[in-house]
Amino acid sequence: MVDSLPHRFILQAIDPDRGNPAFEAMFVVEQPEKLRAILGEACANDPDLDYFYTLDPEELIAISRTFDVPFDPQGRETCLYKWTFRREVPYLVHTGYELALMLEGRKQFARMYYEYPPERHPEEDRFDRYVEQGFLHKEVELEPFAQSVQAKTGQRYDGVRTAYYTRKGEEWRIPAWKLIREASQKSGWNENFERLEGMLFGYEEWQNDWWIDHTRKIRGKE
Repeated sequence: MVDSLPHRFILQAIDPDRGNPAFEAMFVVEQPEKLRAILGEACANDPDLDYFYTLDPEELIAISRTFDVPFDPQGRETCLYKWTFRREVPYLVHTGYELALMLEGRKQFARMYYEYPPERHPEEDRFDRYVEQGFLHKEVELEPFAQSVQAKTGQRYDGVRTAYYTRKGEEWRIPAWKLIREASQKSGWNENFERLEGMLFGYEEWQNDWWIDHTRKIRGKE
């Protein structure tokens, strides 16, 4: 489905408190080189424009004029990304909406994992405000690499840092996830683990059913 929509992009105005999109707009790019010209050096290593971009006001104005997409973020941070498969899923995928969904009680568990240093993930300050207020529980796990690795950017990483969050009273989901991870490392990931993971995150039964059926279809095409 992604291949049939290669030139669709999304502009999002980001809620400053929760970090999720407050509103968004879709636009079509017939000539990707025009978008690349606006993004400049930021997309030099992104030939298919698959990265996630935070726009400055001048870039947003240029995109709005070039592609005829009026967009007023009303002072909010504006992000750009390429249309992806998750836009086709018939329910709200949690990615990008974790904090808002947790505060609303629609998501029970989240994990943010990134290479370190730095020992912070991009949304950590937003999450930590609610940890300090007692709405969320947080645990951090460090998994050092056998030796540091160097990215193409020159940044060196010492390992992977995971920040786990649950709603208060749902702390059991963290050790439950770790048991699932440990078991899957021995037997291999499968549909049962996939379903258990979805249940821990807080996806509804029909949503887990849809996702597992989708992954079966994808495997059938491989």
